[in-house]
Amino acid sequence: MEARPKIDVSQTAADHATELSAWSALALLWGLTIWSLFTLPATIPVHFNGAGVPDHYGEKSSLLLLPLVATVLFAALTAAGKFPHVLNYPSEITPANALGQYRGAIRLTRGLKIGMVLVFLLLVFQTGQTATGKTAGLGAWFMPVTLGLLFLLPGLWYWVTVSRTRV
Repeated sequence: MEARPKIDVSQTAADHATELSAWSALALLWGLTIWSLFTLPATIPVHFNGAGVPDHYGEKSSLLLLPLVATVLFAALTAAGKFPHVLNYPSEITPANALGQYRGAIRLTRGLKIGMVLVFLLLVFQTGQTATGKTAGLGAWFMPVTLGLLFLLPGLWYWVTVSRTRV
């Protein structure tokens, strides 16, 4: 493994706002989940097939798994953002490009956190809508939106951030 520079990457106001948005989305996920536990019927859909149609039902307490998994992933991405020098990069890291690459990687982890939590929020919300009979499942839009939130938007965010600082 190459010896990469360990530098302090200062945060801009936009970085702080993005991080606050990520934490707020996680808090909203927990709030919606807890509220749902009090309002949903005892049996809810716990699995959806590829078309977004529920194919397995279970206890509403299983809904707690969604924010628990989201929180573990959120913590892992937060930790990864604290140590950008250990992450993988598409190009060699040098003292000249380290700041831009690290900043891009940190912003990518933030984007992934927001996208991931939004996907879990959609899952909790749509599970509640399906359990109460307001919808018949996740809908055909769920998979494209999920893929966009998890891959397209963070990937574009990284590319824009790094391409502006490339040396």
